[in-house]
Amino acid sequence: MTGIIIALGLLIDNAIIVVEDFKYRRKLGHSREQASFETFQHLWIPLAAATATTALSFFPIAAGAGPSGEFVGGMAKTVILSITSSLFLALYVVPVLLNYLDQIKFFEKEIFGGNGYSNEKLLRRYRAMLTWSYDVPKRGIMIAMILPALGFISFPFLKADFFPELDRNMFKVLVELPQNSNVESSEKAVLELRDSIAKSGIVQDDFWFIGRRLPRILYNVVGGDSALGANNLAQGVYISTSYKEMVENLPKLAKRLTAENPDLNIIVDKFDSGPPVDAAVEYSIDGPDIEILRALGKKLELIVRDAPGVFLTRSELAGGATNLEFAFNESNLALGSISGDFFINELAIASEGKVIGTMIDGNKELPIKIRGSSTDSIESTQFLSMPSQEGFDYSSNYGEFEVTNQANFVSRDAGKRQNQVSAWIWPDLLPSQTEKYLADKLETFKAELPPGYIFEVGGEAEARGQSQSNIFSSAILFFILIIIALVAALNSFRQAGLILSVAFWCTGLAFLGLTIGQANFGFIGLVGAIGLAGLSINDSIVVLSHIKEANANSPITKEDLVEVIIRSTRHVITTSATTIGGFLPLLITSIFFKPLAWAMAGGVIGSAVIALFYIPACYAISKKL
Repeated sequence: MTGIIIALGLLIDNAIIVVEDFKYRRKLGHSREQASFETFQHLWIPLAAATATTALSFFPIAAGAGPSGEFVGGMAKTVILSITSSLFLALYVVPVLLNYLDQIKFFEKEIFGGNGYSNEKLLRRYRAMLTWSYDVPKRGIMIAMILPALGFISFPFLKADFFPELDRNMFKVLVELPQNSNVESSEKAVLELRDSIAKSGIVQDDFWFIGRRLPRILYNVVGGDSALGANNLAQGVYISTSYKEMVENLPKLAKRLTAENPDLNIIVDKFDSGPPVDAAVEYSIDGPDIEILRALGKKLELIVRDAPGVFLTRSELAGGATNLEFAFNESNLALGSISGDFFINELAIASEGKVIGTMIDGNKELPIKIRGSSTDSIESTQFLSMPSQEGFDYSSNYGEFEVTNQANFVSRDAGKRQNQVSAWIWPDLLPSQTEKYLADKLETFKAELPPGYIFEVGGEAEARGQSQSNIFSSAILFFILIIIALVAALNSFRQAGLILSVAFWCTGLAFLGLTIGQANFGFIGLVGAIGLAGLSINDSIVVLSHIKEANANSPITKEDLVEVIIRSTRHVITTSATTIGGFLPLLITSIFFKPLAWAMAGGVIGSAVIALFYIPACYAISKKL
């Protein structure tokens, strides 16, 4: 749908240029057939080149691999197909329609067949401005460079994110109790939290899952798909009364719940868009020794916890479940005529229960267990009774119990042990701000690592880097194809380089558009900047072709150059207006595509100024006018 909205503004650009050129040649006194033929002969190469560069700039987006490409790939494919078909319609269908319409007397009326809006006073001032700019071509270049320069200056002040916010009035709450907590304790904690959250006044409805994480209710939700679950976990989904109220009050709610429940780990956050990420800020350490990894993880936790906005950190190897280990006394087992396997089975039944059957829950088969009434597995195991010759004995008579605390599992990466450190920040903050604050400290930590240990960045930063690399890996090939298309169309490496410089300057215009729209620079903003690189040079290609046509008949002067630009101004303004009109629905209503719309709309406005001032000024310098 987004691709169709964007394409609506681009579909008629080629047709506008053809119509304006046909009307210009008819005004010169050419017949309908001659005007159509000359319009086609003059415009098919520049329009084909402009369409090819726009399509090729969207190809890296359409061909991007990975989960990020799934969000924008369809949009890019729609734009490519739309502008390609519009080229065919503009070159082959529009001239035929113009010939037929020009024969109908009804369209000879001024309201239909006129030259559009005209203001002599405005024209005189515009001509005087162009004359002043081209008298000293550096003036025209400076005028065109004002907006791109402002964009490059504003870039360091843009906030960086991965994907924009998801415009849903929903948020999630994750509650984590100590490892050995049971379901009853988790349920009690959830009931108390529900009462506290209800007091915020922003809640309309909620759904809770106790003993497990959320199922994958959205694409980017890290779902809890384990059949066994975790008794100490609970996660709920809240539907808010309105998105705006939720965004304003969610940070306050998160801080209040954390302060009121210091014994619980509570994570309150919005649903995000983009590929799934468990924690916003993640780092990992790879190495051979578990104890050293545990110590390094604790040190890294202290560094990350010092960052502003971080309220919870976790190291995989720092925590663990409290376990009861039993060391057998083989002599006592032999005297009691009890086998080791029998004893192990009794311990397993007492602590975890005995599987007596299964049940189907959706597409999963869940085990049904029966166990004693005690909710404390350590207590029920330690005082387990065993049959003996004299009646029964306690299990402690056959060995020694020891309470331990160990990590449940050890992650591995490429065969190496890994300790992952995760951090969570308040809902109103961006992970990039935390990463920027920690950059220098993490470099110091990395330099102090023992030999054989590797520090890696994960979380949102890793997902952002992978998404960008997927686009840039194919962008190089299509950039080469764009150069080939421009050289073939313009028959000049110098002029192809001039047009490519427009694409570079328009990158600054994309940054300026993001700044004006107060949008963050992330993956969607990057997609807008890449698409703009091809879209922005369309007007410049057509303006340059008009100048070359005027210079082909006789050597062009600065006065002639001014008249050519005045001729080109109408279609430059019209195509820019229609393109921006196509972005208006995204600018006004879409939160997800807002960065893309502002980047491309800002670039289109600035590209018109570049086409009218920068291209003629550079041409004047190259021809020494």
